[in-house]
Amino acid sequence: MAGVVGLVICTLMLGTAFALFLCQDEIARAWRRAHDRVVPSPPAPDGPAIEDLARALRRLRAQALSPAPGTTMAKRRGATAAYEDLLVQAAHALGVPDTLSDLREGTDREAERLRLEHVLREAGLALD
Repeated sequence: MAGVVGLVICTLMLGTAFALFLCQDEIARAWRRAHDRVVPSPPAPDGPAIEDLARALRRLRAQALSPAPGTTMAKRRGATAAYEDLLVQAAHALGVPDTLSDLREGTDREAERLRLEHVLREAGLALD
């Protein structure tokens, strides 16, 4: 009787090993699904990547701060507004506090823009 029990156990072990070998992909997929249900994935970033923001900031900075001669006032204001919007997005992406969007057009807004540029440079964002 002990020989039959040993033969059954060996057969089950060999069958299990063979099944595990043949079903590796299915087992891995099931493991990933179970893992994804238990461990939540990190949240996706809210806005564009910081590299894209930095590239757009460098491109718009020249247009906003020193427009070409003959540029209409509407284009100058549009370029400045776009540049400031990108500054605010970059500040949010880097966790830098800003009050630029709360200020009205004038010297206070320009001072805040300069301060924000300085703080973003200190945070490691290359604007030049």
